[in-house]
Amino acid sequence: MPPVWTDLSAAASLVKDGDLVALGGHTRAAPMALIRELIRQGRRRLGLITVPTGGLNVDLAVGAGLADRLHFAQVGLEEYGMAPQFRAAVEAGRLACREYP
Repeated sequence: MPPVWTDLSAAASLVKDGDLVALGGHTRAAPMALIRELIRQGRRRLGLITVPTGGLNVDLAVGAGLADRLHFAQVGLEEYGMAPQFRAAVEAGRLACREYP
């Protein structure tokens, strides 16, 4: 089978409102271009699964209103401290969370 390649916009268009999306990486290997493209395309009500942990990718997605639910073990910005958008959304009740310690 030949390799299948597509551009970022086309890849992001495969994600529909309400989908559950798994994100690999953390602060240094996070799929930031994909997150930004999903925001540009106006996606809403996504569920996110962070593997192994969430960082700037999750904070940006939550702050932009992209995600309304999250499965995670940890969300933080490493040496920069807590993820402020994530924390604000949890405290305000805008983000349904399932924590896996």
